[in-house]
Amino acid sequence: MLRARPFLFVGLRFTFCVGAGFAALLSAAGEARAQQATGFAVDRFEPAAPGSAFLSLESLDYEGHLRPAAGVVSAWAWKPLVVYDGQSQQVSALVQQQLIEHVQGAIVLWDRARADLDLPVPLAHTGTTTVVGGQTYAAPEGGAIGDLRLGVSARLYARRAGAFIGAFGVQLFLPTGATRAFSSDGGVRVWPQLMAAGRRDRLTWAGRLGVHFRPQHACNCDLSPGSELTAGAGGAWRFVPRFAAGAELYLASAIAGGPFASRAGTSLEMMLAGHLAVAPRWNVSLGVAPGLTDGAGTPVARIVAGVQYVVEPPPPRVPEPPPAWAPVEPEPVVR
Repeated sequence: MLRARPFLFVGLRFTFCVGAGFAALLSAAGEARAQQATGFAVDRFEPAAPGSAFLSLESLDYEGHLRPAAGVVSAWAWKPLVVYDGQSQQVSALVQQQLIEHVQGAIVLWDRARADLDLPVPLAHTGTTTVVGGQTYAAPEGGAIGDLRLGVSARLYARRAGAFIGAFGVQLFLPTGATRAFSSDGGVRVWPQLMAAGRRDRLTWAGRLGVHFRPQHACNCDLSPGSELTAGAGGAWRFVPRFAAGAELYLASAIAGGPFASRAGTSLEMMLAGHLAVAPRWNVSLGVAPGLTDGAGTPVARIVAGVQYVVEPPPPRVPEPPPAWAPVEPEPVVR
């Protein structure tokens, strides 16, 4: 009995070593899976709701009730997500190019509010698998749709003839996209905004300021921007009744998950766009936007084309003039 104890200790030690080795293998496999990071919604261009005089800004046209509008916007971006080394040299293009089709709808309510939706559909995307900070980002793949955007806005203040309009709106992004396709953050996003717009003679202008609350990616790097401060401004000049052109500037700067107002954490684009009324209720737009920073999602160049169908508001009611006064002849009295 006593001589059997050394064999028992050897067996227990062998079993312990095998179990520890198996656990180490499982831990290494889990760590490898953890290092395989997923993507996020990389597209920075958020088209305005159909019915706007701009491609990325809201002209705040709230006239009418139950007045519908619909549109399709195509946005192509070249190198929207590029990885750089410490010397600002390009390492690889994680997302080389991206083509997204936005299907939109909107309805104006009670002469002061609007509800809208936007469904982005990725049509094409290419890229190169890249390792950043020990995490592997796979090239974009799959993804039939992006994150569905639902919006509502309401007018807060307006001056006569549309000289100044102030409004507040909220956009809600549902995670219907795929992180592997870089079309979703994998969570709900909320984007409240203060907006202003106005018209004077041939000039139309618009601006916005908001905070985009979005999930912070597991990777503590600039690829995932986290929540952002957003702003935009633009103007368009109507050269002839059917054609207008102008510029739009839109910015997003990280306030969580990235360095605020730094080159890596700030996305800035300026779009030059033209808008043409091709038929009653039908408008087409074309815009070209170079990227002005290296922030995540900022492309080298972006081309946007859109078409929208907008029901015109009813003409304002003109009060009927009072009937002309006419003397009343007294009726003859028969006695």
